[in-house]
Amino acid sequence: MSFLVEIADEEYKNKNKFIEIIKTVIEFLKIKKFKRTIAEQLLKKYSKECLIALYQQKFYQIKIFKNKKAIEKLEQELNLFDFNSKMKEYSELSTQIFKAKLAEKYTLQKRKTYTIDELQTKSEDFIKDYPVVLSTTYSLRTCLSKDVMYDYVIVDEASQVDLCTGVLALSSAKKAVIVGDLKQLPNVVDSKNAKLTDEVFNNFDMPEVYRYKNHCLLSSVSELFKKAPHTLLKEHYRCHPKIIEFCNKKFYNNELIILSKIQSDKKPLIVYKTVAGNHTRDNVNQRQIDVIKNEIIPNENLCTIDDSLGIVTPYRNQTNALQSQFNGTGVKADTVDKFQGQENKVIILSTVDNNITDFTDNPNRLNVAISRAIEQLIVVINGNEQKKDTIINELVKYIEYNNCEIKESKIFSVFDLLYQTYAEQRRIFLRKYKKISEYDSENLMYGLINEIIKKYNGNYEIAVHVPLNMIIRDLGLMSDDEKKYAKNDWTHVDFLIYKTIDKSPVLAIEVDGSKYHKEGSKQAKRDELKNTIFAKYDIPLCRFNTAGSNEKEKLSQMFKEKIVGYQ
Repeated sequence: MSFLVEIADEEYKNKNKFIEIIKTVIEFLKIKKFKRTIAEQLLKKYSKECLIALYQQKFYQIKIFKNKKAIEKLEQELNLFDFNSKMKEYSELSTQIFKAKLAEKYTLQKRKTYTIDELQTKSEDFIKDYPVVLSTTYSLRTCLSKDVMYDYVIVDEASQVDLCTGVLALSSAKKAVIVGDLKQLPNVVDSKNAKLTDEVFNNFDMPEVYRYKNHCLLSSVSELFKKAPHTLLKEHYRCHPKIIEFCNKKFYNNELIILSKIQSDKKPLIVYKTVAGNHTRDNVNQRQIDVIKNEIIPNENLCTIDDSLGIVTPYRNQTNALQSQFNGTGVKADTVDKFQGQENKVIILSTVDNNITDFTDNPNRLNVAISRAIEQLIVVINGNEQKKDTIINELVKYIEYNNCEIKESKIFSVFDLLYQTYAEQRRIFLRKYKKISEYDSENLMYGLINEIIKKYNGNYEIAVHVPLNMIIRDLGLMSDDEKKYAKNDWTHVDFLIYKTIDKSPVLAIEVDGSKYHKEGSKQAKRDELKNTIFAKYDIPLCRFNTAGSNEKEKLSQMFKEKIVGYQ
């Protein structure tokens, strides 16, 4: 009856059908004895579908009303609750309790200083004096006597702990607390250790959960002890809410409670796209490095003096190139794997790939990369058309959806025309100039040089594939190796710009194919010889790698400088 009274509220007074139903119910309730139930009488007068629809509608309206009231009450309570002050109070109380316990135990106790040998012979005494031991998992078993058993062993970053050293640490534990994140990167097992441990694994017919190459300590323990207490550390305080929201939705099933605050007015998420092209060589993308150095850092007002900027990349070769580029600055560049456990105010993610690979798109790797950024994440991708079903593509779409910036890089290279996409543009460009080489990279550079020197009214000309022994006649400044190299008829420079009036050289130019002139190769050693010779004779030599960029600007600037120097 209470439900019937509740639903007969003001909003239904104008609904004739519902009022009729209520009146019918009330009439039947006045009768002390009746042969048919209320339901039967209602069904006789109204269809079952009508009754169900009306009662369902009212049920959900009441439910929504009650939930709104509950939400309002909670919001009022939360508005009155000062989280920061309560958190501070909680931390201070915890610290006071901890210090009080320490004081209670150690104020009247004089602790001894132990020698290295005594750590083994007097381990029990040492533990009483110093009950907390910090150690790697590898060393814990041997840093004190082998008989020592710790009340608790807490293993942090357990997804990075391999099974062998993890088990060593646990062998010293009465109880263990394993802390880690299976959504982040596991430890890396090289092929040699993978093979060796597989032999042991197969010889002893061990369960899969103990396979060394496939399991870290955290994953193995999680599978072995499924009934052990599991706690998700939900509160997140590090990243800008918009940054961690992507990880929360994509990797953590929306289980994180995001408590971080916006600490900067910077755009939290930005994407830079390079122009389309084949920019990656041996997992090095020089174009992305150029974009980072010449566009992102100046455009976004990023500081390279302090340690606020970090650059992460999936590949070691790209890391080496970045570290070389930013050597002597405060910029911290490393692989995503090495960056796990670290953070920076601003993180630039250099994806490297021309087309995103499974290695780069690995969910654990991207989760780590994205969540290293505190205030701002800048993602650098190639402008090539990418597969739609990648996490990187989802991240770009997420950034776009949240009204953050997608920027097209303005850094180009004449060698971009070598890419198949630009075949027609390449044909049009090359048609303007005669073909001087079987390599289009040299033909493109020849055209570019012509465009630059024509501004100087015929005062300069270009010679192509000039033998070194025709440029330098006097070999007196050269070492024996340099003389031998210079005398070789095959030793030449790709282009020599010289003055028309007296034929004196102004600038030598080399086009270096990135694969053929790879660092450490024989050709790279010959290049170094040539560089040394030209430096000794004070003839400027400029090298352009086909994986580089901004050749026109660089060449124009260098040409101006050399003209000033020679006039």
